[in-house]
Amino acid sequence: MQRPCIMSTRLAVQSAYSLLWGTCTIPTLFDRFQQLGVDRIAIADRDNLYAYPECRQEAKERGISLICAAYLSEGPSSLFAFVQNRRGYERLCALLSKRAVDPSFSYVRALAADDGSLVIATCDPSLLAELAPSVGRLYGAITPTCLKAVRTSRSLSLPLLALDDAFLLSEEDRKVHTILRCIATGTTVGTLDEEEYVQTGGILLDERQWSETFSSWPEAVGATQDLIAYDPFPSSLVFPEYPVDSAPEELRHRVLLGAETRYGELNDAILERIDYELDIINVKGFAPYFLVMHDIVQMSSRTCGRGSAAASIVSYSLFITNVDPIAHHLYFERFLSPSRRDPPDIDVDFAWDERDGIFERVIKTFGEDRCARVANHNRFRLRSAIREAGRCYGLTDSQISAGEKELFLRGRTSVDDPLWQTICEVATKLDGLPKEISMHCGGLVITPKAVADYAPTLASREGYPLLAWEKEGTEQAGFVKIDLLGNRSLAVIRDTLANLAEDGIHIDERTWHPSEDEPTIAALARGDSMGVFYLESPAMRQLQKKTGKGDFEHIVIHSSIIRPAANKYINEYVQRLKGKRWEPLHPRLAYILDETYGILCYQEDVSKTAVALAGFDEAEADNLRKVIAKKAGGRKLKAYQDTFFAGCARNKVPTQTTEEIWAMMLSFDGYSFCKPHSASYAMVSFQSAYLRVHYGPYFMAGVLSNQGGYYRSQAYISEARRMGIHIEGPDLNRSRITYHAHGDTLVIGLMAIANLSNEGKQRIIEVRRKGGPFASLKEAASRLGLSREDLVSLVGAGAFDSLEPQLRRSEQLRQLLTTTHADRNQEQPELFGVSNNLVPTRHVVQTAKRTEEELHQEFSALGFLRAHHPLLLWAPYLARLKRIKACDLGRYVGHSVTLAGYQITQKQVRTKGGESMSFVSFEDETALYETVLFPQLFSRFYPLLSSLWPLEVFGMVQEDQGALILEVQQLKKLGA
Repeated sequence: MQRPCIMSTRLAVQSAYSLLWGTCTIPTLFDRFQQLGVDRIAIADRDNLYAYPECRQEAKERGISLICAAYLSEGPSSLFAFVQNRRGYERLCALLSKRAVDPSFSYVRALAADDGSLVIATCDPSLLAELAPSVGRLYGAITPTCLKAVRTSRSLSLPLLALDDAFLLSEEDRKVHTILRCIATGTTVGTLDEEEYVQTGGILLDERQWSETFSSWPEAVGATQDLIAYDPFPSSLVFPEYPVDSAPEELRHRVLLGAETRYGELNDAILERIDYELDIINVKGFAPYFLVMHDIVQMSSRTCGRGSAAASIVSYSLFITNVDPIAHHLYFERFLSPSRRDPPDIDVDFAWDERDGIFERVIKTFGEDRCARVANHNRFRLRSAIREAGRCYGLTDSQISAGEKELFLRGRTSVDDPLWQTICEVATKLDGLPKEISMHCGGLVITPKAVADYAPTLASREGYPLLAWEKEGTEQAGFVKIDLLGNRSLAVIRDTLANLAEDGIHIDERTWHPSEDEPTIAALARGDSMGVFYLESPAMRQLQKKTGKGDFEHIVIHSSIIRPAANKYINEYVQRLKGKRWEPLHPRLAYILDETYGILCYQEDVSKTAVALAGFDEAEADNLRKVIAKKAGGRKLKAYQDTFFAGCARNKVPTQTTEEIWAMMLSFDGYSFCKPHSASYAMVSFQSAYLRVHYGPYFMAGVLSNQGGYYRSQAYISEARRMGIHIEGPDLNRSRITYHAHGDTLVIGLMAIANLSNEGKQRIIEVRRKGGPFASLKEAASRLGLSREDLVSLVGAGAFDSLEPQLRRSEQLRQLLTTTHADRNQEQPELFGVSNNLVPTRHVVQTAKRTEEELHQEFSALGFLRAHHPLLLWAPYLARLKRIKACDLGRYVGHSVTLAGYQITQKQVRTKGGESMSFVSFEDETALYETVLFPQLFSRFYPLLSSLWPLEVFGMVQEDQGALILEVQQLKKLGA
């Protein structure tokens, strides 16, 4: 008896995760499935399971059963694999992992002697014949455009299976598919090989079309119901195993040892907090994770554990984090709680140049097959989509740039040109589609068995094993992700302390409490924080000036409230801090928000508010926080909004108050911090600030060496001068590769010299180490034997000035090249004996005044001048310019003034109306100053801001709660 035609199952539909092929986003696909009344589906993307976690989540929320599946490409043909049990999932993961690292890998050969854990289907008669003897569950696939398998299936007594094999929702999507194939193949529309993409079909059929298409093969449709919607993701977390008899006992032992180091004598409050946290950790089975993290942080000299983990005394005692959660009243339940279902999420920063070594050590320690990095799913963004689409239609880069200018800079939303209309239409549809897989900068998982038993893996470009999923998918799959991240400021602190130790200055970090240092607190209150971790951006320095607060508690607040969406509340916060009267948003929030002046500041404030006012439990409240933070919007946010408003109404919260609180909660969309995270950052900020205040030359050398911070080197050199630091070099005898300091002098490193080869830098250091300093140009040329290009770079930067201070640099170069050429044409004699270990005594000779040409060459070589501010290069123009100095800006509030300025950083933002505007930081020889260009002026002067040419800046000086800003009215090139 034939089974009736069943409409509820659709198989082998491709999403946009069939990279550069499919056109459908996952939410759009599921919307369509719901419209069609489909209750069982299989998304089968090409040689991957990238979309599976997102599909799983969408299916769960919509009440649809999901079959785990993949499209397996085999030359010009294809197979479809459907997972039926755990064994089948592990087999599919293994197959996809092998293909990912070896494009020639054959699925067909690997499927020999299959045990039926995978259902395999194919339209290809030859593959059916080859697989029939060995595959346990094999089907002949029929699709709306391919019936070739019918005859062969019947001859082999194989059942038929009806597949959609769709990758479009409508015919309009074919244009997008064509562009995706052009991008993939590097071709243009019109030259794309027709065999590279399907010209007809591929559209997801509606109910009527489906019935008509498969009406002659009801058994193929009925067979779709035989497939099991098996969910391969585990119900428990996938933790690394730890080789001890009892992980909980080992963890307690380590925690108590660490707590004694941290606190000295352990009082009842400390022990109670330790016991409370360990009970939760052990009940949840997380002890191995903390032991692994303890091992990892010991692999580096300096770390900063951050995120919610910094609220844990266990993390603090294991030296995973560095902030005392008891002293700073940190909310542990934001990290772990009995009701919280999520795994612990510990982010640890390492010095940026140590991180790769840490990854290598971790993978070696825990096993290469049991470790994998987490992926990024890189997506098209509108600008890149326009460029890609433009190339596919044959436009040159310059034509595309001109078109972009029309579209974005001038705020035009449409164009008249038909080709550009098509490009914009296609680019809009590409926007947000996945484009490629890359490696997340810090995510890592460690598993008890081989990673490929749990998920498909790839090989990253850097050579690491790579999971196929992003953070959310990784967590859905049960993995406990570890984030090992790079931080330049940790390297700055490390290098500064090492440089100080060279000069006999030792800071005992066991007794170092920079957050209690009054000069440091005062400097931060003034906004003197250039180079200081997280406190050096223009916005943060302006906030410091407005508040006048530099103590630890306020720095923690400022590190969190500075989030982009909170500008409205930042202004209110500053006013309240300065004495404006305020009342709690609701009496129940008084104890929660009192320390932040009644304003939601930290992530956990969102959760606490939902618990206090709307009766959420902690798990629900944390999920609300996540939905807001991820800008999820749509259904999820609306559902939480309804629940929140209903809960507030039950608790008699006035509707107006609820609306005001909800609006403040929504300001946490995008990135925001929890208090433990801000406190961890503040600790690094204070260490940085202390070193800047007390050991400025050493600190600025560390900043410049690590190329770290918000600004270019020129800005840090200028700031060092303003700090009273003496600057020398680059110098052949004094400079190292990196910057360093001695006493009150900062010595520029060879790394600052543009176009000086790495080999040249290394040779200078090595030759000087072996034979001592250089006494003359001739000696330097003979001993070093550098290339002409390296000598030109060194001379232009002034590196030989100390050897011949009265010589023009052109003459220095002539002598160096003459000696080098002569030495290469004859065997070099032993010119120098032991005396070259010391620089011969010289009379102090006045250095020649450098010519304008020499200074321009110096600026070109270094990006700054050794002894002057770069504005010196425009001295003739400055002499004629009626201007004020930036240091005097405060005397002209409410007046229009002219300044000279080098642009050092710019932040472009969009207004609520979608127009572009910009905040620009400039400096002259006396100080930094901040400016704003509103949309009309920004669109007019944007080209000037794209160059590094110094500008004549005219505008109105405004004062905003103690911070100065220049509202720009006119810009032009200095000297133009």
